[in-house]
Amino acid sequence: MSIALLGLAACMVLTSLAMLKNMLTQKLGSLRDPLQVYNTLQSIDVLPLRMRGWIFSTIVGFANPYARTINFRITELRKGKACGVMKETKTISNPFRCVHAAALITFGETVGGLALFTLLGKKDRAILTNITAEYIKVSRGLLTASSIVTPIKDRDATEITTHVLIKDASFETVSKLTLTWKVDLKD
Repeated sequence: MSIALLGLAACMVLTSLAMLKNMLTQKLGSLRDPLQVYNTLQSIDVLPLRMRGWIFSTIVGFANPYARTINFRITELRKGKACGVMKETKTISNPFRCVHAAALITFGETVGGLALFTLLGKKDRAILTNITAEYIKVSRGLLTASSIVTPIKDRDATEITTHVLIKDASFETVSKLTLTWKVDLKD
């Protein structure tokens, strides 16, 4: 009797996962609009909150494979705003037992890029052309990055600058990034 129940439960879980996969595939469509993807995932009530963040970060990793090298989660995504967290792990640490500068740059670029991409139209494009990083304090533990980008008013702009602040668990700024993007605004 318990084996039959176990089999039925496994069947239900597999069916639910297949339905979830189909729904995500249909609803998410193109990865060009990260806000649509994020909001779609947030609306799926059967998924635990932590799993939604993990799935979105995995999807971002498909769009930007280098972002898969760091363990981050996007915690908030709105028009012109992105926030995320990254935990210090052995894989992103340097020999001095703190987060490696390349991991901080990758984290900041991902968060800053998402904030900008939420403001772009379907045909608009942006590519990163310059990163300036200021390292203020040794970065250890849980880090939080945030970026707020003002709405794009000048549709003739060819360059947009975004800023990212990375803070540690005690809310002290550990790094400031300035990202310069070459944009092609078509909409």
